[in-house]
Amino acid sequence: MIYLGFWSQQNAEGKGSELISILQQHIDDQPSCMVKKNLTLVYGKQHIEQDTDQVWESDSAVLIGRIFERDHCAIITSQEFGVLSQELKQDLPQKMWGKYVYWYIDVANKLNVMVDPTGQLSCFYYALPGGDLIFSSHIELIQQYISSPLERNWHYLCSYLFYGNSSAIQTSFKGVEEVPPGCSLTATPYSRAIQPFWNPFATHSSMMLTSTDAVDVLQSVLKPLIEPYKNVCVSLSGGLDSTALVFCLSKIVRPDQKLSAFNYFDSTIQSSNELTYARKVCEEVGINLTEIDTSQVLPFDPYVVDQGLKINKPFSGCISAALINEVSHYLPSRDSCILLSGHGSDHIFMRPPTRKCIADYWLTHGTKGLLDKVKEVTHFYRDSLTPILVQNMVNLANYLAARKPKKRENPQDKSPYWFNHQINRHRTSEFIHPAYQDISSRILPGKYDQIDALFEGLASVQVRANTCYLEQYPFFCEPVVNFALSFPTYDLFQKGYDRYPLRHSVNTRFKTDTVWRRDKCQTTGTLQLGVKRNIEFVMELCLEGEMVKQGFVDKDGLYHTISLISNGDNIHLWPFIQICSIEMFLKIWSDKLI
Repeated sequence: MIYLGFWSQQNAEGKGSELISILQQHIDDQPSCMVKKNLTLVYGKQHIEQDTDQVWESDSAVLIGRIFERDHCAIITSQEFGVLSQELKQDLPQKMWGKYVYWYIDVANKLNVMVDPTGQLSCFYYALPGGDLIFSSHIELIQQYISSPLERNWHYLCSYLFYGNSSAIQTSFKGVEEVPPGCSLTATPYSRAIQPFWNPFATHSSMMLTSTDAVDVLQSVLKPLIEPYKNVCVSLSGGLDSTALVFCLSKIVRPDQKLSAFNYFDSTIQSSNELTYARKVCEEVGINLTEIDTSQVLPFDPYVVDQGLKINKPFSGCISAALINEVSHYLPSRDSCILLSGHGSDHIFMRPPTRKCIADYWLTHGTKGLLDKVKEVTHFYRDSLTPILVQNMVNLANYLAARKPKKRENPQDKSPYWFNHQINRHRTSEFIHPAYQDISSRILPGKYDQIDALFEGLASVQVRANTCYLEQYPFFCEPVVNFALSFPTYDLFQKGYDRYPLRHSVNTRFKTDTVWRRDKCQTTGTLQLGVKRNIEFVMELCLEGEMVKQGFVDKDGLYHTISLISNGDNIHLWPFIQICSIEMFLKIWSDKLI
């Protein structure tokens, strides 16, 4: 579902036709329009058969997306929504989970806008000179409404280059802000504020669970997710997470639904080829596997640019657009189809486990059995005892002294020498999810790492415009997240295996040994080949790009790094991917920006 809305401090009469004329350009059918007090909202579907989002409304509220009852994962009816929205108002998310944006307007015309904790339906907004707000699922629709170019936000772009993905309020454009996942925007004629209504840093210890088994929780989420679709397709790498989805789905798909999987691999690079494992999973379950050899489609390969809505944010997938296009051609073209990804399990179940779980164990169990846990951690990391103990002692001291943990300041890769000082002056401390602003000083060190990994995972998921098959992530659904956070961090790995609760549950339920593999494929070889094959394009993209022109990056140093990567070196690989993502993003938007 895509949408465009207008909220006025006075009234929004007459805005419907203007908003409809903008949205009409991007959907096949006539947009729908509704007015709730001083809010006018128009919406429609780009792909009617594949898009199963719905609209719920009451006198003072409207919700777009897909929602389910929290305790039993049942689909919420329009009648139930009407009652709940009147009783709970801004507390409605306490009774439901799903993918949604929810608007509620009180009697004083105070507007509340809530985005679900997964953030799979985006909500951007822009304040007009008089204080009115324009909302949209896509930034380009806002740009079309204001009819003037958007200015780059270098603070956001430099922070992205330094840190990578983030669920921040800021965006790549000045004046355009986003309601982050699990947050609520409150707007009055005099003020605007964003606060998290879902904060696992504060609530993880009080989460109520209806099951203690990973398979039960996954299946309870998957069943309503797949309900409207004829084709259920899994992106099956052959690893633990996607394998768990296939086994869980195999027992809950209806007779009129078809479960299948696809695996894409590079036949020329063994480290990125897990086809053998994917075949074994499909043979055990008895479903069809589509095998896609992508050796001829590499990162940075040219592709036909989609003329539809532009992407909202830079993300690593920008460099692999040709691959995304290629894979999408293999999905079922007849009847509705849901595409499921195992992405997210790594984050919520922690692969690899945090070293700080030793501090968690000592704080909750004391010294009894502590030595065994220390041995497990040192064995898992194949590391000596001293550095692990020192790290945990530091975190114990901080916990006992009630020092609040801070969001890490180090990037994913050590900052390369070609980062100029201007990046440090432009990157902002606000490049974080609002939940980090109010962290308890008494949160266990390892549990903090687990929740931090969760937010990094949520930030890595980007909503792509104009994609008929929108990938969905069951492991980021709220009931599954709550289940994973209920485990002590020292129980997330056992016997040398990470993500142990998931492995053990799938193995026990389905009697399969496929979940006990430890190895995981690497895609760096494919990336290096892509750089080498498209070296002229990559050099022009980066060395003549905006980050160099603005003085944020040293051109000679970046040239040297690109040369090394094209010849098989992994030096500063993540910063390289991030600068490429920025330049691809700006290139897509170049005709709209100043």
